Amino acid sequence: MTGPRASRVEIRLGDPAALTELLGKVRTDVDGVDGVVVTSRDGLVLAADLNVSTARAGEVASQVAAMASVSAGVGLRFVQSSELGRLQGVLMEGDRGCIGVHPLSATVLLVLLGTPGTAMGRFTVAAKRATAMLLAPDMA
Repeated sequence: MTGPRASRVEIRLGDPAALTELLGKVRTDVDGVDGVVVTSRDGLVLAADLNVSTARAGEVASQVAAMASVSAGVGLRFVQSSELGRLQGVLMEGDRGCIGVHPLSATVLLVLLGTPGTAMGRFTVAAKRATAMLLAPDMA
């Protein structure tokens, strides 16, 4: 990724406190989002804001990051082999919510956990808003 958006992501990642604050803003301001994790492509947690007990937050964030790495890898190969262009995200729906994995850059993933009862279409809109907030926080 090049241009001003890449610079903003790099600056935010260079400041863990600012990134954590921004994730909290995403979780509270974007309807349908109940948890947010930013992870490296290889599954290392960079920052997280999850709606789970403090005692479990680190464990849950690590598990989410590891699975996001795998999901993004499979999604990337699937999109490429289907000749559908660049991967925009991997969305999954469970009976108690949705989860989405979205590339923020070549090395960073955004993972969003949806609130129970959020429909897939509404969650897709929430994911686009959350991504915009992280890539261009001054404009979202």
